[in-house]
Amino acid sequence: MSALPAQAVVALFVAGDAPRSTAALRNLSAVLGAIGGAALRVDVFDVLRDPAKALEFGLLATPSLCVIPAEGRRRWYVGDLGRADALANWLADSLGCAPGP
Repeated sequence: MSALPAQAVVALFVAGDAPRSTAALRNLSAVLGAIGGAALRVDVFDVLRDPAKALEFGLLATPSLCVIPAEGRRRWYVGDLGRADALANWLADSLGCAPGP
């Protein structure tokens, strides 16, 4: 796998401690570990506690995942993060690297 861009930020938007929100964080952590992205900066935003952040990003639904590269445009993954293979492929593509084995 090619190296992940260290300057990229992964932002996860959740709605409190809802089951889909906690599952999204758990699945994201597992997938990042599997594709070698454990060193990436991950910001978690609870839109129930910080609705202004949701407005700032133009968020439409939770859970949502946003890859924010140092250069280029944001990429969004909206909805269930439960399919590890789809999430891993999307993250690898969004970060410009090859997916894990």
